[in-house]
Amino acid sequence: MTADDLYQLLRSYDPSDVSMQQFHAVWVESIPVEEAVVILNGDPASGTRDGFLGWGTGSDGGGEEAAGLLAGQVGDWILVIGDHRSTEDEALLALSRCGRRALAIRWDLHGESTLEYAEDGKLITVIDIFDTGERSGTDPNALDPYLYGLRFNIDDDIPGEPAVEPGESLTSALTAIGRMVGHRIDREWLEATHTTYVVPAGDPD
Repeated sequence: MTADDLYQLLRSYDPSDVSMQQFHAVWVESIPVEEAVVILNGDPASGTRDGFLGWGTGSDGGGEEAAGLLAGQVGDWILVIGDHRSTEDEALLALSRCGRRALAIRWDLHGESTLEYAEDGKLITVIDIFDTGERSGTDPNALDPYLYGLRFNIDDDIPGEPAVEPGESLTSALTAIGRMVGHRIDREWLEATHTTYVVPAGDPD
């Protein structure tokens, strides 16, 4: 196991030169998949059995064209992989209503990369994955128990330790999510059959 193993695992499913430059995923506790799909503006009647293989570019939609959501169960949680709309604050808050917990990760290696936690319709914690000193929310430190022992900050220069690369930071964020959910994303989940749903194209500006 390497420090960036989860990031490299995701990349292994998309051999393109832009593999995993962007990624958007949300975990939600105790919610029916179809309800989550509706909240994320997907069409629950469009469900098709599918898996993550070849999904890399499917998570990078811009909103002007029809996109998709890949949804599957992870214990008492569901994991939904989509585009940037699925991890926006408004979506995360809606998913977490009724006392639910929700976690989102989004990264763009040329822009914003964050780990977010919401509960019962409130944004609890927002953390910059590459600089965990940059955080906000009603309780910015709520995720700290799940961050223990993980390395994130790519600008840290600690004598005797190797530099933290972005892949390790992203793996750390995915590991923290796995600790809360009780199951790290792994090859078994990625190779299992789940369900994809169509998100209709948005109205042009």
